[in-house]
Amino acid sequence: MEVSPWRIEWSDELSMSNSEIDAEHRNFIRLVNELNNEIMSQQRDKAVVVRILNQILDDAIAHFAHEERLFIEKSYPAREEHAQLHAELISKFKQALKDIHATEYGRIWIATGLEIRSLLVNHVLFEDTQYIEYLRTE
Repeated sequence: MEVSPWRIEWSDELSMSNSEIDAEHRNFIRLVNELNNEIMSQQRDKAVVVRILNQILDDAIAHFAHEERLFIEKSYPAREEHAQLHAELISKFKQALKDIHATEYGRIWIATGLEIRSLLVNHVLFEDTQYIEYLRTE
């Protein structure tokens, strides 16, 4: 995986070996890269940043519901804890939207872009890999 403060590149390290989940994760990567490209652009547009953040939020809600259905289907023992992590991420995405709405371009926007990137990568690498190992054995 390429290490960059702004971009995420898909790699096998991020794969869940589930084509639907991987497609959803790839979509998040595309959106986060689009978000950070817009934030760092000379022609940055607040409306575009808000649109992308709204898309990330909407897609996260749908993606997390998809994962949580899998947890129930497969009787994943840590499903409640993982669902709580999803709720916390949704809360952070909503806060990011509020922060962008409340400010003009500056450090908060840059910090928001980096935080969204970090939240996504950390969740996939450290949290989702735990459930995928369980699902592979079931």
